Amino acid sequence: MSDDSVGPQAGVDRRTAKDVRAEHRVLLSFSDADLAAMPLVAEGTRLSRAGWYLDLHDPAKADFLASGDEIVEPGQHMVARREVSGELWDELLRACDGVLGRPSMRRLRPAV
Repeated sequence: MSDDSVGPQAGVDRRTAKDVRAEHRVLLSFSDADLAAMPLVAEGTRLSRAGWYLDLHDPAKADFLASGDEIVEPGQHMVARREVSGELWDELLRACDGVLGRPSMRRLRPAV
């Protein structure tokens, strides 16, 4: 088995976090540009073994390391760590902490 995510929609225009913003409190504070830079893993895709992912439906889980057996279910919205910048990934993790009301120990993004 390959360690790469394999899905049914390879090469097709992918949905981004911008498309599902209204469904997830975690995404409410992000700009349209930031959300457009967060591609979602396509439904039916098997997650890469040892790849880091964030399930937008489960902010308590935050980021997790995939075992390679997981498949993105219909309606599930996942972001792959390798497909977003480190800055956006950290921002996503802080947003998960914020939604859950827990203090974040992650560094803040520098002000522009």
